[in-house]
Amino acid sequence: MKPPASASLRPGRSSEKLPLLPEGAALPLFFLAFVLPNLVFSGPWFYSTLHLMKWAVVFFPLAAAGMTAGYRIIRKGTKATGFHLDGFAVLWLFLLLYVTMQPFWSGLRSPGTFFSEWFFFSGLWLVYVLISSMEREDILAPLLWGALANCALSVLFAELQVRDLSDAFFFILPTPGHYIANTGQQNMFSLWLAIGGVNGAALMLRGERRNLKGLLVMVLLAVDFWGLISTTSRSGILAFASGFIALAAMNLRNRGGRGGRRLLAVGLLFAGVFGMNIFLNEGRWGILLYKMDDIVKNPLSIANRDSIWATSWTMFTERPLRGVGLGQYKWHYLDAQREMLKRWPHLRWQYTHWAHNEFLQWFAESGLVGGILFLFLWLWWGVSALRVFLKRKDLSQEALWGSAVICLFLFNALWTRPFHRIENVLWLSLAFALTNREVLFPLFSTPPPGEFEKGGRLLGGVICAVSLLGAVYLATGMAGDRQLRLASSPDLPGEERLLFIEKASRNPMITELAEQQRAYALIALGQEQKSPELVSEGLNELMVFFRRQPHAKELGYLTGWSKRLENEPLYREFLSYGMVLSEEQKK
Repeated sequence: MKPPASASLRPGRSSEKLPLLPEGAALPLFFLAFVLPNLVFSGPWFYSTLHLMKWAVVFFPLAAAGMTAGYRIIRKGTKATGFHLDGFAVLWLFLLLYVTMQPFWSGLRSPGTFFSEWFFFSGLWLVYVLISSMEREDILAPLLWGALANCALSVLFAELQVRDLSDAFFFILPTPGHYIANTGQQNMFSLWLAIGGVNGAALMLRGERRNLKGLLVMVLLAVDFWGLISTTSRSGILAFASGFIALAAMNLRNRGGRGGRRLLAVGLLFAGVFGMNIFLNEGRWGILLYKMDDIVKNPLSIANRDSIWATSWTMFTERPLRGVGLGQYKWHYLDAQREMLKRWPHLRWQYTHWAHNEFLQWFAESGLVGGILFLFLWLWWGVSALRVFLKRKDLSQEALWGSAVICLFLFNALWTRPFHRIENVLWLSLAFALTNREVLFPLFSTPPPGEFEKGGRLLGGVICAVSLLGAVYLATGMAGDRQLRLASSPDLPGEERLLFIEKASRNPMITELAEQQRAYALIALGQEQKSPELVSEGLNELMVFFRRQPHAKELGYLTGWSKRLENEPLYREFLSYGMVLSEEQKK
């Protein structure tokens, strides 16, 4: 049975609507943004060696799509293009506007982090709106195939890494002994493989079997499952299980079990690969077993997240209405943890940039109003999906896939930080866009394209302008990051290093990072020239930077210097953060 027309990205042959993106442009742009990022990293050419290139391959295609779509909306209007906002997009936009205004009452410790996060969040909204308004050929299948192939290749990269064989390949992240591929972090690698697993199951459900395509899907899935289990990440493995169970349950309930044998084959394949992993990969299986045993023996530590969650709750309770601001969680963590340790002295000191629970982090950053809005969007979808499930409404394969991916992200968000990795969370925006067409029940009516001309053209202009601004912001940030990379050369004289840092500081995206590096460069130059004045200047600048953006690195560094300079009040202040210093830091 064919899926409902509204569920796919296919136009009717009689449709006269002008597509938001030119014919043939949507698939290449989205393929780059969705499939490529987890395969690339910045490498030695940039100071930010991991994420910068990932952002580039995501945001530049999205910016091109946003500028093109916005321009067409301005020129042709909403009726001609079919551009519209559903209720989900309207509330999401309201949340975006709220966090945009929030700095006026919450303040900002890091404007650079705020703007980066703001473009990040806006990009997710843009993907949702573009997909929701598109009536084009089916682009989901190529994205699923691309992601599954990416996952299999990434597993190969990880296998080379863990065997210390990756150094010969410049395109593999140089992290010997770590099973992370080019994602840079174990939990995020497992999340990516979990997404690939659900994507492969969806391809099987679409009928890719009993032929070479079906065989290829099963082979790629087997490799994906091997990697997922080998990551030993509980959050990733259980997130896949959540998504797969949702896919199977909704297929059984809402499509009468059509394709059930194919899903059973996927489940048996996972079980078989799991057994092979136990037999052939004893070392990593032992790690996973140890982690599972830790959950049983120390359930109250919540997989070593107890102090992090307590700190996040403390941060929220200190500013429940104002919040700390979008992207500012990491710069309030040390202060909140100092207060947390006073409330719960039995908990341990633990530094992180993330709450390891996206809902806790959203409440801490956006306050009660923003947190409730964010939570309401999830509850709205959840209640809608449950109603559809209970009513046995026939769903398209796109909606089944989307529902499974949303469940996968929902589980993972309770334990890690999937919303803060653009290369992964784009899939959540796509899933919401494809699923909400069939699942979401309307809470309020929104104007159809024909009655949205003035507001739509204005919004199209904003989308076009913001997309251009975001591309420029990222491009100049990459140029500045390159200057910092040149400044970090060990053979560079101190005066020239400061010149490169000065050039880098002119780019808004990394101005604050350049300020930090300038402070360290001044201290190093002062030590080299035996100049107490330069050392003092650098320490003062680093102290100012730390007051604004407290980080464990600067905390340890400044604590050591305050002890060396016998500044007892400052030393005691730093010790109040509860950090245990290494012997090198003490010196």
